[in-house]
Amino acid sequence: MILRFALLALPLLLAACNDAPAPTPAPSGAASLAAKPTAPAAPPQTSPAQRPDPARCPALTRDDENGLLERKAPLPVPPALAGVVAADMNQFAVTTLGGAQGCIDVRWMEQTGPLALSTDERFLTFAWQGYEAFGFVVFDRSGKGQEVDTGTQPAWSPSRARFAAVDLGEAAFGALNGFGVWDVQPAGIKELSIQADGLPMGEWRITGWRGEQCVALTRQGYEGPRENWFASAAQGWKLQAGSCPKA
Repeated sequence: MILRFALLALPLLLAACNDAPAPTPAPSGAASLAAKPTAPAAPPQTSPAQRPDPARCPALTRDDENGLLERKAPLPVPPALAGVVAADMNQFAVTTLGGAQGCIDVRWMEQTGPLALSTDERFLTFAWQGYEAFGFVVFDRSGKGQEVDTGTQPAWSPSRARFAAVDLGEAAFGALNGFGVWDVQPAGIKELSIQADGLPMGEWRITGWRGEQCVALTRQGYEGPRENWFASAAQGWKLQAGSCPKA
């Protein structure tokens, strides 16, 4: 009986299995990946600025056939500026604010004064001396880098948008040997005026700026009292005897 019952029940069980809903197929690989949440993209990585390297400067030859150069080692660079300036016998390599590099020819410089950065780190400045020569370098680290030699330490306008320098001597050992005014551009320095001829000799000094439009100076000649001079934007920055006009 048991065997007969089992044989009778088997067709019913098979029919029930055929009527059951088919299982849901597993998603394909593409559908499975699309269903997963997408991870946010990593932010772009900026490469760090290259350290200064004089080997990447244009090659210069230190020609001293007259034996005038005494320096036997590169000019010193303060450890605090090692990431901005590097030196060999011929050049200073200076990184720009954008991570490029500018180069300063120092072959004829025997000594340099303190290398310094401006508060905003845009300008590298230093005085230098050589054989019967001297100067003062202002290196603008904006853009591709730009070097200006003002002869002596310049005087900056109140907003630091301009600077002026005077360097006049009979021996003409100074790098400027005149009077100059420069304008600080968003990127780079623009020369506004350079006067090198026709100026009376004497001990010249810049006493300061009167606003942004006039530079006050004094001159001590060989005789007589110290004289007042000025140079204004309204007069094309030409040196003139007298005082800055009142605003």
